[in-house]
Amino acid sequence: MYSQSEPLIPESLIFDFDGVLADTEPLHWMAWRELLLPHEIELSWEEYCRIGRGVTDGHMLTRLPQVVSNPTLHSTLRDQLRHRRDMIPSLCAQGSLIGEPTVKLLESLSPFRLGLVTSSSRSAVEPVLHAAGVVKHFQATVYGDEVSQHKPHPEPYLRIREKLGVSAGLVFEDSDAGMESATAAGFKVIRVLAPANLPETVQKALGRS
Repeated sequence: MYSQSEPLIPESLIFDFDGVLADTEPLHWMAWRELLLPHEIELSWEEYCRIGRGVTDGHMLTRLPQVVSNPTLHSTLRDQLRHRRDMIPSLCAQGSLIGEPTVKLLESLSPFRLGLVTSSSRSAVEPVLHAAGVVKHFQATVYGDEVSQHKPHPEPYLRIREKLGVSAGLVFEDSDAGMESATAAGFKVIRVLAPANLPETVQKALGRS
């Protein structure tokens, strides 16, 4: 993992979406929580962060046995995943998910080649990018429905490297799965603790602070 005490001029800057550019992780948690409540299971925020942050629905299902012991319930939930995904657009519509400081940050990074790598689908992410007016800043994107292997597998970050035409770069991620994926693909990675911290984290990494 990259040390933020070492400013550098990276070949590219690549961002995760959920929990990095946009404050969407609480929405994904609420959708999972709503899916589980009818089964008398309360998924806490801490439990969600431990097993579900930054991973696809399929990976989340494989980790649910850590908090759900009923094996029959797992197959029931698998059949309900579309319902969970359908909750997200309506939850996203409740407010702006990309803060103005992050919008200004992306505008200031025009000298760099910017990429976006997310486990979420194009249909879930692009409307948020368009609403914030930032989609134009990314030279390449990789969405969850464009890869066969998801984070923590390196495929998403290998794909963005190919699309951007770069050999290396600096990645900003919030989840263990994302950091593992980017590191395995040969990128240096900085963890973002919350979307509100992204502008300061990026400026510090570039030696601008």
